[in-house]
Amino acid sequence: MNIYTIAIIVILVGLFLFSVVASFIRWNANRITVWFALKKLEIDKPILDYTRLILDENGLIDVEVKKVGFFASLFIGNTYRKKTKTIRLAWGTARRPSVTTLAKACELVGLAKLDSEGTKGLNSVLFTKYFGWLPILFLPLVIIGIIIDLISTSQLGIISIVFSAVGLLLTLIPFIVSLVSLKIERKALNYGKEIIYNMGILNEEEEKRINKLFIAWRKLYVVNTILNAFELIYFFLRLVFSLIGRK
Repeated sequence: MNIYTIAIIVILVGLFLFSVVASFIRWNANRITVWFALKKLEIDKPILDYTRLILDENGLIDVEVKKVGFFASLFIGNTYRKKTKTIRLAWGTARRPSVTTLAKACELVGLAKLDSEGTKGLNSVLFTKYFGWLPILFLPLVIIGIIIDLISTSQLGIISIVFSAVGLLLTLIPFIVSLVSLKIERKALNYGKEIIYNMGILNEEEEKRINKLFIAWRKLYVVNTILNAFELIYFFLRLVFSLIGRK
């Protein structure tokens, strides 16, 4: 057993163990998100209107708020678009005043506030949301490259190497972007928490729930970024191992 095989085994074991921890953190974050989504706030406006109010109170009068349709809500969800200075709220978020929906709205206001301060890298949040799935293309690309090589030359060659390299690149880019996105999202969460507390519309118990929710989301963002790093290392070692194995 050579060093590359050992390295891959170590990475696989580490990835498995971390995946177990990551799965628990994700499950807990989703559980808290869903549970607090059921906790209706005693406020007299839908979140769409409150988002507009929060923006105005923070001097962000040039930022627009829109409610997206049902199908757009399923595939896009809640986003802040820097180019158009628009907060887009999912259908369910915009209408229901719950702990979760208010927290999400304030996080998006936090992104708008960071934009107004000239913070760089805001587009990384959208990129991660839309293209964070790209690493799953690594294995299909490797398989396609191998099939093309075997059909055309009856042995593995340049095509499989090129397709593997492309797959690795599609893993590397989202990882690099996710590092920037993590920093931005954590700042937005901190702003969102500060905004909510300054509004003074929540009672003590609701503030505790908001704080617990933000902590869960921060952990989730960190876990997702670390997991991307593990996947990148694993894919890289697989590529190196396959190249060495053919020598």
